[in-house]
Order: sequence, then structure tokens, then C-alpha cells
Amino acid sequence: MAQQAIQDKDVEAWLSECRTSSTRNAYIYGSNIFFNWLKKNRGISLQNFKLLSPKEMKTLVLQFQNSKPMSEGRIYKSKHKHKDTGSHERVMAPRPLSNNAVSSVLTAIQSFCMYLEKPLWLKGKRITGEDDNHSHYFANGDLEKMFDVCDLKGKAIIATAASLGWEVSDFLALDRKLIEDHIKKAESEGKQYVFFETRRTKTHVPRLAVLNPLAIKSLKEWLAINPTNTLFDMTKSGITKFMKATAKKANLKTTGPVRFHRIRAWTFNSLLKAGLSEPEAKYIVGKAIPHSDSTYLRLRSGIEEKYPKLYDAYLNIKSEKVVDSELKETLEAKTSEMETMKQQITDLQKRLEEQSRYVGQLLELASKPGGLKTKKYIVRRIKEEEP
Repeated sequence: MAQQAIQDKDVEAWLSECRTSSTRNAYIYGSNIFFNWLKKNRGISLQNFKLLSPKEMKTLVLQFQNSKPMSEGRIYKSKHKHKDTGSHERVMAPRPLSNNAVSSVLTAIQSFCMYLEKPLWLKGKRITGEDDNHSHYFANGDLEKMFDVCDLKGKAIIATAASLGWEVSDFLALDRKLIEDHIKKAESEGKQYVFFETRRTKTHVPRLAVLNPLAIKSLKEWLAINPTNTLFDMTKSGITKFMKATAKKANLKTTGPVRFHRIRAWTFNSLLKAGLSEPEAKYIVGKAIPHSDSTYLRLRSGIEEKYPKLYDAYLNIKSEKVVDSELKETLEAKTSEMETMKQQITDLQKRLEEQSRYVGQLLELASKPGGLKTKKYIVRRIKEEEP
């Protein structure tokens, strides 16, 4: 359930400037946590906070950061009844915020203070984020095992996620019509791959979306039976549950929680292993690079040339490769032709061996007394046997 913003005209005006709904929701979450902490632990209301100087604001923000803050406990409604109480209500208890969560709160408050024209400079004192070293890292074969146990929707999710290398928010926001249009256009032009430019919502960094043959095949099969107007119609928590259940069904030997964003890491590392340059790999997954219009044009042309050549060996999660039907027919025809030629050569070798044995026998007869007549006979028979 989405959280409600604090009722305040400055907060409302500040949130109205958010470029995306995801940023707005993150700012609501961060500001609620900070201002509730401020009132509970320091006895300072939002109105009083707005009257403070930038230096006083900074002191309170750093105190919040260093206080090991907790998340907000709340009551929410579940889709399923509790087995004991029979109620749909659940209680989420407060728990310590991770470094990444604290950092997101600080980002929200810094933005709000900037709106108030009281900028906070936290350089050198702000908490750093944590790398995800605990979740399961997908090794070669893991994604294939998960793909194999999925239904059509699951196959489309796994194949498309591995092809794009996007974060979960943008992945779930993919437009069904956009994908359908790009696939139809590629088919009409006889292309096996789809390349189209877009921007990462979170950072607005340009990136080149890539749909490879397995992703296109899986998406077409899913879209053919998908009754909704969306591509996957899932929430972040829903796709997390999907990843966990699929890994369990595939009997993966996991080393930690199975998370969707680890597919993004697999895609990026696979692009580098395949031989793409770091800027090319970053352009595909949407990581920032020093750029200009000419840089992206050069990167795109390089990717479109290299990717199809590297796909089967490094970027296809299936061991049974997707082969163009026309190429497959050509290979089969060539194989059949070679088998025919091989049989013809075998038959010719047998014929030559038989002729050699026959000539040997005749020569042996010609060497005996009265062999002159036999020699004439041999010459005549050899001429008859000539092809």
C-alpha cells in the first residue's frame, strides 16, 4: 500500500516537482521516516524544522544518520487470510534500516532542503551504500535451469531480463505495444535482433535496448496468450516471489537470496566476457559513460555488428541455440550433398579395387607359355572396361 505524504504545503509543492512517480514515492517514504524520527526523538515538528538554519538542519540530519534509525511499523492488508486469526490484516514490525535505505532518506531530505533554498552539504560525512554481496550470483547454467521449468510467462520474463539487463522498475514498466511494434518491425525486415534506444528512468542515462532471438521467441509465445494490456502485469514483490519460487523449482544450489537485479549483473558481465568494450556494455544496461551524440552512434553501430556474432557463444542462456530456419535448411542440404558424394567415392574405390584384382590375374596368365594371345586378350578387356 502506497504511503501518504505529510500534509504540508511546502511538502506538496516539493513533491509536485518530482519528474517520475517512483522518485515521488521514494521521497514520500524518506521524508515520512525522517520527520517522524525528528518529532519522536528530538521533539521538533516539520514546521519548526523549516525555520532552522542550514547548519542546524545539517546537524539533525547527521544525528538521524548516526542513530541507527528504524523503519516505520505499519499495518497492511494481505491478499490471503492469516491461518490463525482468519484476518487479511498483517503487522509489519519496525526493523533497522540498511545503509542504502538511510542514504535514500538523506537524498529525500537534501532535496527538500534544496527546495527550501537551504542546501545541505554532507560531503565526506554522508553514509555510504552497501554492495549486495549476500544475494545469489547467477553462474552459467542457472538461468537456463530456471528458464526450463517456467511456463510461457516465466520464460518470457527470464529471457527478456537476460537480454536487456534492466533494473526491475523499468523492466516491469515495459510497454506491451512498444515491444510488439519493435518485434513486428524486425520480422518485416527479416532481422533476428531488435535494437532500440531508450533512457533509464532513474538516472535518465541513454541506453540501447537489445532483444535477442530467445527473448523475441519467448515474448511472442507469451503475448499470443497474454490477456492483459500490459507486458507482464507484476509488482516488484511479485517478481521477487517469482524468482524465489522458480529457483526452488529448478533446484538451484543458491548462495543467498535470489533477486531479480542479479540478472542485470549477469548480463553486464556476460557482455564483457563476450568481448564488448566496457562503454558498449554500459550503454546496453544503462550505466553512465562520458558521452556525446557521436559516441552513442559509434557504440550502437559496434554493438549491432558484434552482438549477433557473439550471441550463441556468450549471451544465449539456452545451450540449444536458436538457429535461423533458412540457415538450418541450407546446412541440411549441404550435409545431404556431402553424404551422396561420399557414397559415390566409396563405390568408385570398390570398382577400382575389383579392376586391379582382375588385371593382376590376367597379367599372371600372360606371363605363362603362350601368353602372347593372352596379352592381346588383356588389352581388349581393359578397353572394354574403360569408363
